[in-house]
Amino acid sequence: MTSLDDDLSAGPGWPVLPPREGPLSGVRVLDLSRVLAGPYCCMVLADLGADVVKVERPGVGDDTRHWGPPFHGEDATYFLSVNRDRRSVTLDLTAPSGQAVVATLVEHADIVVENFLPRHLSAFGLDRLRDKGSAVWVSVRGFGGDGPDRDKPGYDIMAQARSGLMSITGTTEPTRSGVAIADVVTGLYAAVGAVAGLASGKPLKVEVGLFESAVAALVNQASNALIGGVVPGPIGNTHPNLAPYGPLQCADGPLIIGAGNDSQFAALCDALDVSPLKGWANNAGRLADRAAMTLALETALQARTAREWVPVLGRAGVPCAPVQDLSQLPTDPQVVATGQLHSLPHPAGDVTVVGSPYRLDDRRPRPHRAPPTLGQHTTEVLAALGLSTTNVEELTA
Repeated sequence: MTSLDDDLSAGPGWPVLPPREGPLSGVRVLDLSRVLAGPYCCMVLADLGADVVKVERPGVGDDTRHWGPPFHGEDATYFLSVNRDRRSVTLDLTAPSGQAVVATLVEHADIVVENFLPRHLSAFGLDRLRDKGSAVWVSVRGFGGDGPDRDKPGYDIMAQARSGLMSITGTTEPTRSGVAIADVVTGLYAAVGAVAGLASGKPLKVEVGLFESAVAALVNQASNALIGGVVPGPIGNTHPNLAPYGPLQCADGPLIIGAGNDSQFAALCDALDVSPLKGWANNAGRLADRAAMTLALETALQARTAREWVPVLGRAGVPCAPVQDLSQLPTDPQVVATGQLHSLPHPAGDVTVVGSPYRLDDRRPRPHRAPPTLGQHTTEVLAALGLSTTNVEELTA
């Protein structure tokens, strides 16, 4: 049998698939990340047509495979949420053999995405591959590398807490967002950085920190504090700069109504047959008299249920939305019409995944592969490198 080094040079270096549709068709992405931000980045790239191969720890895999219940088969549904449209190969990165395979995959990748701590990046020899390779290298960190906390781990909730995001969320005390919003925003920034690297035509090194992304996500609230000198506490569903903008009580419960400008507010008053006070003609006046304005609107809204008001306000051009829970999402007319939910075959039974929000040339990218089981494509990936069955067993032990 030939040596491992000989086998690595025998194959094409990347497990080839038929090209996907999309602007990133033919782009090869090596996913060395885990949990949420990095895998989310790779999912966005896959939606744009990229071919993604994910490397995981043998016998363990991505941490989120175990973040349940609920589970589907052996994997937590958390893992299934952001790991579709990629192949999974298991490699031991603490072993020279595993590092050799990763080095070959890096050599043939266009983009590498990882979220290792700097010390682990060095221990696995990945820092050398990053510095010498030709791929766009995307590093997701807890904190940016030019700060004092660059070597510290971080999770979404720490980024939400330290950035101040938690301090403005909730009603009476700091509250984390219902989804890991710092992770999601970081994943989007990472995907934009990856595409920017491809556009640059050079091996750009991209780094995105959860903390810095959470700070960037504060947008108007950061500006209110930094420029306006207004430091808010938990604001619940109240908008600090706009009124009305949030839930208003109807006969059976709340309806979300937003008037983003004075003409929309006038249309709202006409639809509700409310006579607005002179001071409510502009947003500043409505903010100053928010309680009285809200009372007048809610008194009129008591005449109908929230869902009865939706078409009335829709015809008036007033943005509004019912408050739904996730059990209602699959039957929402907009979700049904756009086909954003997809059922994909999976070894444990079909899974429903949320597809991309993009429309590209009037077409929505369609998910093609369910999230992989752990190591599902190890043999396929290693065979593309020219490795024998014996080598596969050695590398995945």
